[in-house]
Amino acid sequence: MSDIFHKIIFELTPDEDDYPPVSAESIWGIYKGNDLYQIDNTPYYAYGVSKGDCVQAKSNENELIAPKVVKQGGHSTVRVFASDVGKKSSIIKTLEQLGASCSSNEEMSLFTVDIPDGCDFSALDEYLSSIADGENIAYEDACLQHREIEPSRMTECLLLASIPFATH
Repeated sequence: MSDIFHKIIFELTPDEDDYPPVSAESIWGIYKGNDLYQIDNTPYYAYGVSKGDCVQAKSNENELIAPKVVKQGGHSTVRVFASDVGKKSSIIKTLEQLGASCSSNEEMSLFTVDIPDGCDFSALDEYLSSIADGENIAYEDACLQHREIEPSRMTECLLLASIPFATH
C-alpha cells in the first residue's frame, strides 16, 4: 500500500429513531503502515473519531473496516444542525473565523466541524451555545479531545462512540 488516500469504512448502528440514516460511513484515511490509517476528513455520522486520529483497518471483501481508534490526533468534532440556509452560512463563517474547519453539503442542514488541537474549543462552544435553540439550530459532540473540556462531558461523549478507542 502507498501513502495515498484510502476509504475507511466505519460500521454504524442506527438507534431506535433510525439515526444515523446509514449503516456505514466511509472516511478518507492515509496509509501509515501496519494496517494503520490517519483519518483525513471529518465524519458526518461516526462518533468517537476525528480528523487526525489513527485507526486500525482490516481488509474485508475489498473494503477497509475500522474496528478501533489506536491514537488520537487532538482534534475535536462537533456536528451542527441549522434549518435556515442563510443562518447556516453565517454560522460556518463564524466558526471558520474562530479557527475551525467545516464540511458542508448544500442539500443538508447538518454539517460537521473539525476543531484542531490549537483552536480555542471554549470559544467555539460558547458561540454555539449562545445561538442554539434546540429546534432551528442545534449541535452535538461527536468526538472530544481538547484538554480543557470538563471530564463528565468527555466521558459522556466516549459512551456514544461508534468506534472504540484502543484503551477502552
